[in-house]
Formats: sequence, C-alpha cells, structure tokens
Amino acid sequence: MHTPAAIAQLAAGILGSDWKAERSPWEVRGSVTAPETDEFTLHVDDLHHLVLEAALAGEIARFTGHPAQSNGEDLARKVAEAIRHYLSTLEDDETQGTALYQELNRGAHFSGADYSDPETPCHPSVTIAGGTCSFYIDEARVAQVVVELDWLTASGARIWPGAVPVRITLDGGVVFSSTGTWVVELQHPEDGGDDSVWEYEIAAEDAPTEADARTVAAKQLLADLKSRDNADAWNGITIRSVRLADHSPTA
Repeated sequence: MHTPAAIAQLAAGILGSDWKAERSPWEVRGSVTAPETDEFTLHVDDLHHLVLEAALAGEIARFTGHPAQSNGEDLARKVAEAIRHYLSTLEDDETQGTALYQELNRGAHFSGADYSDPETPCHPSVTIAGGTCSFYIDEARVAQVVVELDWLTASGARIWPGAVPVRITLDGGVVFSSTGTWVVELQHPEDGGDDSVWEYEIAAEDAPTEADARTVAAKQLLADLKSRDNADAWNGITIRSVRLADHSPTA
C-alpha cells in the first residue's frame, strides 16, 4: 500500500542524499525536507487525490487518483519533479527571497493587549515565523520594544540556520544591526572634496550600533596614524558621516 509517507520516502531517495523524509502517525502524511529549503508535505484530500504542499507557498501540485491504487515509484518521480520545478522556478526568476519574505509576512499573527491576568500581562505583539515582537508603553511611560526569537518555527530555523539577523530602525535611522556594513567616512576639516575622504568599512556583526562603529573606526584610525611618518598632518581629522550598507565589507 502506497501511503503518503511511503511516497515521500521514495521521493526523497529520488531527489538525492541531502533530502530526507519523515512520517506522521499512521503514515497519513509524509514530509520531504533538505537543508536551507522549504518543507514539502504530502497528504490525501477528501477526493482521494495526493496533494503536495510547500510550507511557505501552500499547494503546489495535485495528483489525481488514490495513491494506494497507483504505481508508487511513478508517483514518487512525479512528486520529485514537482518539487524540482517549484525550486527551479524560484531560482530562475530570482524571486526566492521575495517569495520567502512575502509568505512569512502574510502569515503574521497579531495579538492585542490582554491585562485580565495581572500575573501574566500580554502586550500588543506580532508573531512571524515563530519570532515575536511586542511594542507597548510601560508603567513608567517608556516605549518598550521586546523581541523574542527563541520560539522560531521549523520554517524559521531553516531560513536562519544560525543566528537570526536583526535590524532596528528608529525614526528613519538604524540604531542596531547585526548584518551589513557600517561605512565610516573621515575627513580633515581643512580639506575639501571627496578626494580627501578616508573611509573605513566595519562589519555590523563586530559593531552592531553606530556608536560601536565610530569607536572601532577611531581605534583603527589611531593604529593607522601610528604607522605613518606624517601622522601630525592628520591631527584634527573627524568623522564626516556614518551609514549602513547591505553589502559585506570589501577586502
């Protein structure tokens, strides 16, 4: 008997060694996964059709005929082909990142404030991929922003296999970022024009705030000046601007 779980197992073998299959109780559902990609689930609908779903996109293929009455290997090959087609379409159109963030954000869950139990007050929050952000006014009239990332779902864990990149913007300016590059421009007040600008690029993971980036740049400048014979000529140099770029630091 070819259950959805059995077909998922066969499809995983066709897709390659990086893929694995998981079975639900009674094998009524089967899932196929691989590192850094979506999770695909197989189940039989009310019409006895085998349905293939992607965790982030929903249904992507439907195969008519009850799987128990079909050739299991042929059906598994069709499932594998459908998964490959889905992934290749995302890659070919260069829309994988766009599709990913849109699906995650569309699935956002909003919760209102609930203070019925003083022991466990619930502040207004939004949950995306298992991560929750709360924004509220506390009793001291301070605007609080609290982010909890410990409860990321399985899809979130695959999207961010390591640390989750976080960026906080306040009134249009980035005040914290764990990803990207701070570009710090320095210039002597007596010099003019862009030709006299001294620039440092500092990884945000090493300096998550602008203040941190300024401190790192100042230390780097001091070390560079000590290595120069005409260091006195650079007395008075100041930071002209600091901005955050999305690219990695250039070598």
